[in-house]
Amino acid sequence: MSTTGGVKKTKIKKRAKRKTPDLHEIVEKTIALLERDGAVGFRIEDLIAQTGISKSSLYLHFGDRDGLIAVALESAFVRDVRANVDAAIAIFSKVKTKKQMQQAIPTLVDAALNLRNDARWQRVMVLSSARHRQDLSKRISDSQIMFNSALEEIVRDKQQLGVIRNDLDAREIGVLIQAAIFGRIFRDLDPKMKDANLKNWRKVLISLYEFFLA
Repeated sequence: MSTTGGVKKTKIKKRAKRKTPDLHEIVEKTIALLERDGAVGFRIEDLIAQTGISKSSLYLHFGDRDGLIAVALESAFVRDVRANVDAAIAIFSKVKTKKQMQQAIPTLVDAALNLRNDARWQRVMVLSSARHRQDLSKRISDSQIMFNSALEEIVRDKQQLGVIRNDLDAREIGVLIQAAIFGRIFRDLDPKMKDANLKNWRKVLISLYEFFLA
């Protein structure tokens, strides 16, 4: 705020120029704002200022503030989980022998450990929000079923090749592979478990995955 001749002038926050809404951009900007401020601190006004979309257009496409947040959280969750699952499937796809599987395990572990810090915590935020939003929970559940099925299929293929133990459920193995990401979050919560000691967690995961070998 400044004064000119005794008259106060209020600095007005510049808003992006109005334009036809790009829904992908809207969702991505919403994701960024949610990562910065959380669902409670998210403000429609900040999104409008960044994108130039009108409030009426937002409500037309997403229903309301909660609808927009639900779409953004689902999009972020699906995008990051799909990237993680695709990486695991790519690693499994190259494996034809038990020796190759053993050599691939460290790479499989690293794919989970190297996930971005904000992406790990974003999953926690999404799952927390979904607990009280039936629509969001349903969409996330549908996506997770798809991811679990994809991992189950690739694990079962390796079981048929005699690479992975047949007495273990393929779908459960796929779920455990994804669970390693949440293990990293639990480490983040413990001040005694520094990133410098991440090699210890990596060693534990490698030993666990080797237990799956036939």
